[in-house]
Amino acid sequence: MRILHKKKLYLPALSIIAAALILLGLISISTYRNLNREKIKIMSFAHRQASMLLSIIETSARTDPCQDEASDFFREIATHEDVAYIYLFNPQDRITCHSDPEGEGDTASWKWENLDSERTHSRMIQLPDKTRVYEIARRFSPQQSMDDSEAFVFPTNRKRDLQKADSGIVLGLRMNAYDSALRSDLQHAIVMAAIVIVLGSAVFFFIFIIQNYYMVERTLRRTQDYTQQVVSSMASGLLGIDPKGKILSFNSTAAGILGLEDPGGSDLRSILDFQSLGIQEVLNRCETVTDREIRFRKPDASIIPLSVSASPIRDENGGCRGAVLILSDRTNIKQLEEKVRRSEKLAAVGQLAAGLAHEIRNPLSSIRGFAQFLRYALKDRPKEQEYVEVMIREMDRINRVVTDLLSFANPRSAELKPVRVEELIDHVVRLVEADSRAKKIDIAFDVSPGLGEIPLDAYQMTQAFLNLLLNSLKFVDPGGSVEIAVSAAEGKKEYIFQVEDNGPGIPKENLAKIFDPFFTTRETGTGLGLAIVHKIVENHRGTIDVESPPSGKPRGCRFTIRIPDPAGETGKKREEASR
Repeated sequence: MRILHKKKLYLPALSIIAAALILLGLISISTYRNLNREKIKIMSFAHRQASMLLSIIETSARTDPCQDEASDFFREIATHEDVAYIYLFNPQDRITCHSDPEGEGDTASWKWENLDSERTHSRMIQLPDKTRVYEIARRFSPQQSMDDSEAFVFPTNRKRDLQKADSGIVLGLRMNAYDSALRSDLQHAIVMAAIVIVLGSAVFFFIFIIQNYYMVERTLRRTQDYTQQVVSSMASGLLGIDPKGKILSFNSTAAGILGLEDPGGSDLRSILDFQSLGIQEVLNRCETVTDREIRFRKPDASIIPLSVSASPIRDENGGCRGAVLILSDRTNIKQLEEKVRRSEKLAAVGQLAAGLAHEIRNPLSSIRGFAQFLRYALKDRPKEQEYVEVMIREMDRINRVVTDLLSFANPRSAELKPVRVEELIDHVVRLVEADSRAKKIDIAFDVSPGLGEIPLDAYQMTQAFLNLLLNSLKFVDPGGSVEIAVSAAEGKKEYIFQVEDNGPGIPKENLAKIFDPFFTTRETGTGLGLAIVHKIVENHRGTIDVESPPSGKPRGCRFTIRIPDPAGETGKKREEASR
């Protein structure tokens, strides 16, 4: 990953260098062609200028009778800044007349036999002082278009030589001005090329900058979307807060845990206790806090076990500029822990029941038989017969305990069959009618219309409701009431059974123990009634909860059983498939 990242990082720079080199090559070729074209033009202009001067010199030499000395005339011509020299040479390649008298008599740099009478010859040479000179040479005939009356008035011998023999004439032009112009063009071309390269590189650079900007923006957007999806799909709640405790960011899980639709901008201090959870310590000292657990009351008054972990967000100076909080609803974990704890206890009870139940029941039957015989034998002795009756009742109670133990230790699986709940509840109420009438306790039940038949194990659910009703009747004061309600959740995914009374309720410290085997607050109780109810509900893959007192009421107790309806879920799936 790092190598790929570096390649991406160097790619724009390499591309800019490559583009600059290509642009430099194109500009170099174009500049070379332009300079070469300018050079050709300059040489052509120099050739035309030299030819024109040479023609003027030849014409003057033939027609100007006022010039009496060729050397003076040549020197005057050579005073022009562009003329380096001018001279004549004879067929023996000896200079006969030169603009510089010191050059007369020297050997000419041109060969007579190399000169063509039909055309002008030219070449570029360099003088010892590094001056470049453009030479033009051709044959010169003073006799051409010239008679004696129009000839120059030269000294006799010189004049005779010029008139009787052809000569070669050579004109040298200094290229300083042309070279200066060429250098200016070259410098201008170099400057313009540099400007074009800089501008072109800048254009490419900004193109890459803009491209990288959009690439980074697209990557950032994808990263943000991915991060948002990851945060939204977290099973735990995530909150971001500033140093003052204001919520800056959150995911849907956190909003659900806190029971708020939109907690953004809310003051978390008014929702959670910063001191007990250690959040204030995180903000003040930039220290991490993990798994601080509290019982959190949500806005709907429900209480959940809440685990909070907090980590500081540090700035570039190491200071704390906020914190990230992870909220975990530990309700399911607590339920699982409770289920494990209960399973361990139930396993112990099962082992105890399996080992002792049969050993107790067999001698107990014999003892009860002898007690019944004694009750018949002592029918004329009321005092002794009363003792025997007590013995029989206590043995019956021991037998019920053994029966409950066997039922609890070896529960049969639920045999689900369609049951009309209204008939089942009515049957259970009739079973306890005598007890409720004796204490003048009113029992009312309400079954939501349209429920129809529910898949239940009628025998087990009858036992469960009977245990709950008997438990309520024992604790409710005379003249009290017990209410039974049956309803279905939306979509009939589960059925809800509630048994509520207005008795004194269950002490808070006992709420977590009431479903434990052998836990009871009554001297005559076995402590297995609610444990059996819990086992029956588990056989139906349901849950049972208790509230004491119920929400919004000063006293009482409410048991809520939730049983899923596989038939309802199957029917819903079939209905969705048919659509």
